[in-house]
Amino acid sequence: MKQNPEFLINEMTPHLHRGPDWLKAMRRSDRLGFNEAELPPRGIHLWRYTDPIRFMMDIDTATDADFTGALDAVVKAEAEHVKEGRLAALVTDRGGRDIDVQISPAGLPQGVIIGSLSDASESNFDLVKEHLYQMINRKSGKFEAMNGALWNDGIFIYVPDNVVIEKPVHLFREAGGENSATFPRLLVIVGRNAEVTLIDEYGGGSPDRNKGISFSNGAVELFGSEDSRTRYVSLQRYAPAMNSYFTHRAKLKQNATMLTIPLVFGGELCKQSFGVELAGAGADSKMYGLLFGSNRQHFDNHTLHHHSAGKSTSDIDFKVVLKDRALSAYTGLIRIDNKARTCEAYQENRNLLLNPGTRAETIPELEILNEDVSCSHGATLGPIDEESIFYLKSRGIERNEAVRMIVGGFVQSTFKLVPEDLKDRLSDFVATRLETI
Repeated sequence: MKQNPEFLINEMTPHLHRGPDWLKAMRRSDRLGFNEAELPPRGIHLWRYTDPIRFMMDIDTATDADFTGALDAVVKAEAEHVKEGRLAALVTDRGGRDIDVQISPAGLPQGVIIGSLSDASESNFDLVKEHLYQMINRKSGKFEAMNGALWNDGIFIYVPDNVVIEKPVHLFREAGGENSATFPRLLVIVGRNAEVTLIDEYGGGSPDRNKGISFSNGAVELFGSEDSRTRYVSLQRYAPAMNSYFTHRAKLKQNATMLTIPLVFGGELCKQSFGVELAGAGADSKMYGLLFGSNRQHFDNHTLHHHSAGKSTSDIDFKVVLKDRALSAYTGLIRIDNKARTCEAYQENRNLLLNPGTRAETIPELEILNEDVSCSHGATLGPIDEESIFYLKSRGIERNEAVRMIVGGFVQSTFKLVPEDLKDRLSDFVATRLETI
């Protein structure tokens, strides 16, 4: 398939000429990678359910991000939580053009850095250069190369060795309105025996596809050093006319642990990939995801646990709730290398279909290159059990309320893991989706 000229990234695109020389070279490399790569053909592996052309936009004609202020009320509430000491920091990112950091009155532990990637690429040259683009770059795919070439500014977080940030750090990324394109980027480095909790929230976008669709292409790289402990919550709640593509990659060294919680609610079309490499003995990764789709939303999610070191463990539990004519496709891969002996890996995908017309696809994949492992996977797909509804109705509960109670129980185990600041809002999301049942 020949590259369509209207989708080429022009060499004179302003993003390519910002930052130090090494960063300009990396942007230029990803620009060439994007322009040279063909669109993934429909029907191959991870593109069998989603048309890649829907994530393309004419870069030269995309409008500047017009921020509607949709996040203002939430940001204001979270700013109060910072003042009260319930959050360690609050970072707002409006399309990579305006990044603001608010710190708790108690301050941050010595050596912690929370700020923009542009500043960090100058003031922490060696640290950023060593890690940025290491896991997500032109070799990762065409759309990853697009982000690498076009991100305007991003967020940088560094937690030094033996430092614990006791309260969560909350990141807000607001996309632009109709016909806009944004490219959020995040780099996180967690030192030896360090600990941090991150809430990475994405909102905004076009509210009406008749006025124009908005686009978002995000990338997150997280590095967990020896004995580090990282909790990362991704909350996607884009406006209804958003097409979003998102890539997350993490690398864990010896005895490092990571809890990843993908929460997916918004957008018209959403394709996400969450991956963790367990690169040290004793490394442990857990992913507990939750997706709630309605109307004609289209979700395509991938998870990857790559065991490149022995004596590492992983667990995935990805839950999906669909109503109306929503579609979800989930592909989960467990890869265990030949030299990665004595590993344990588990994967489960459960899909709850609330009415006829919804569609869920689940594809568990195992790529195990040695026999000294304990590995299993499972998937369920179907409507709510009618016997459960009958049981609740027999106790005077109306059917609609019975369905809400069952769905609430289905998602409760994931909600328990979410930081307190998000629990009420997530409950509201689910309650709103269930109102029309």
